[in-house]
Amino acid sequence: MIQKASAINWGAHLLRWRYFDVSHAGVTYRRGALIPTAVWHLLKRIYVDQDWPADTTLEQLNRDARATIESPDTEIWVYGYYRTAPPRLQWGFFRTSTGIAVVYDDEAELIATVFKPIEGKQFFAGQLSACRIDRQEWGL
Repeated sequence: MIQKASAINWGAHLLRWRYFDVSHAGVTYRRGALIPTAVWHLLKRIYVDQDWPADTTLEQLNRDARATIESPDTEIWVYGYYRTAPPRLQWGFFRTSTGIAVVYDDEAELIATVFKPIEGKQFFAGQLSACRIDRQEWGL
């Protein structure tokens, strides 16, 4: 699972930017525009959540995600994502030292999001039928 998730494959679909006009890396993204999912998440983490600096690139966000997934001190969670019917199997990676979380959708085989949850690892503990994986034994 670590190997699959660390490939950092974002979906090819477009998401509607629902916040405010923003200029990033010389491109202006208007409210209501359809933009690639990876760019949508980058812009949200920089300009809405303000968790990454304004000069962060998609490559840097992807490096942070990969480092989170691959770090030996990262907690790994598996759970059902409750906002879909039926719930989808997702893997959560949370690194306490950086506060970065990565969500990997196993069924779609893509990164669902990279973010810094306010509630820390409790974000994953609160998901549907969440189980923390023992990274050493690969058991629940």
